[in-house]
Amino acid sequence: MRWDKLLPLFLIILCAGSPSFAQDSANTPQGPRVFVVHSYHPEYIWVRAISQGIKESLHSLKPRIDTFYLDAKHDLDPESLRAKAQGLIERIAADKPQVVIAVDDPAQIYLVEPHLKGRNAPQVIFCGVNAPLAKYGFPAPNISGVRERWHFREGFSLMREITPKARRVLFLTDESESSSYVLADLKEDRRMGGRFALPKVDTAQVGTFQQWQRKVLASQTQADILAMGVYLSLRDEQTGKVVPADSVNAWTQKANKLPTLGFADYVLGHGQLTGVIESGHEQGEVAGGMARQVLERGVAAGSLPVRVNQRGVVVVNLKTAERLGIVIPFAIIQAAGVVVQ
Repeated sequence: MRWDKLLPLFLIILCAGSPSFAQDSANTPQGPRVFVVHSYHPEYIWVRAISQGIKESLHSLKPRIDTFYLDAKHDLDPESLRAKAQGLIERIAADKPQVVIAVDDPAQIYLVEPHLKGRNAPQVIFCGVNAPLAKYGFPAPNISGVRERWHFREGFSLMREITPKARRVLFLTDESESSSYVLADLKEDRRMGGRFALPKVDTAQVGTFQQWQRKVLASQTQADILAMGVYLSLRDEQTGKVVPADSVNAWTQKANKLPTLGFADYVLGHGQLTGVIESGHEQGEVAGGMARQVLERGVAAGSLPVRVNQRGVVVVNLKTAERLGIVIPFAIIQAAGVVVQ
């Protein structure tokens, strides 16, 4: 496709202290008005997948969709995030969307729970939420949505099929709040479902890139598999700045010789050997479907049951398998949703 045939995307940055804002190019003034508030930045693959799922679910209603980004992976200052949320509240009061779709936990923390819960309007649909819903008082009369879960059990089973002799896995993740919720889910999964296919699962949370490096190096003799969780908020000990996830991954891929297992969407571009990843598209599709019920039937969001994502996408990376000298069974390659080669 020629680039000059593509519609341009205009990204407008509002005044200081306000979230990034982009208006959907397919908006029509006749359709219902929907605000989508993402916790993170527009380039993040998870964000793009959720946005696509929402658009597809609502397409036939011809909605006017306004999309905002809190950028909470890069902006770690609570005061700044609260200021952005306040700017959104003013925008909601002025534009009066019928539905707000709030994506991931920071949007619940800074916008929905303190400002929108319990109001007659707008109705709110959340998705991508890792925290226990009781933390935010969800569901509420005007709030329901989609809880996010990682496919730990399926991922460990897949890795056992690829590396039958593996027993020990280190699940390494950062110290973000999201990681804490993910680890709580892993613990609950084990409690409810019994033993995993990989019998020894150790977990570690680190706050800095240097701590991450030390854990990866130690794992080379202490584990059979390196499972990578969230590494989007690791700080450099010298500068105090967040190290880009691409930089963390580049170092890890160079230093690590163990088979790698992932559960999040960046498995697709970060060279991890395999994973059963959650589908951002599914999160957006289900959230959009719930918003559609609110818009078409006029029901309160809180009358809709909370949903949990179900679909896992099997990913295998043949380039990484070749580099590590691992043969992935052909049946797994055939069944994979994504094969990187």
